[in-house]
Amino acid sequence: MRRRCEGVLADQAKEHAERFDAFEREAAERAAAAEEREAAAVAAAEARLSEAKRAFAEAEEAARHGQEDADATAAELLAQARARDERVARRRSGCCGSTGRRWDEVRAHMDHVRSSLAALTGRAAAE
Repeated sequence: MRRRCEGVLADQAKEHAERFDAFEREAAERAAAAEEREAAAVAAAEARLSEAKRAFAEAEEAARHGQEDADATAAELLAQARARDERVARRRSGCCGSTGRRWDEVRAHMDHVRSSLAALTGRAAAE
């Protein structure tokens, strides 16, 4: 009975050792697989981060070019507006100047007519 029990215990010890070795191998395989998945996930995240940084740099560059274009367009529009303003001012000045000169001529002529009428009629010219 003792030998039989020792045999059963030996078989159980051997079976437990085999199961423990199988469990250790399985745990090591799972750990290796998890490390591989983690490494793949890190590599993918780094690739996405690199792509995002590149896209961000491109967007910054595009925004800078867009701002430069907008500044150039604004400067051009301001220059055109100033030139138009100057043309309008010159025309207005010419128009008002000629009207003013014509008014002065008409006024001088009216003064002359009044003076002439006053001289002819002998009355004093009304101021």
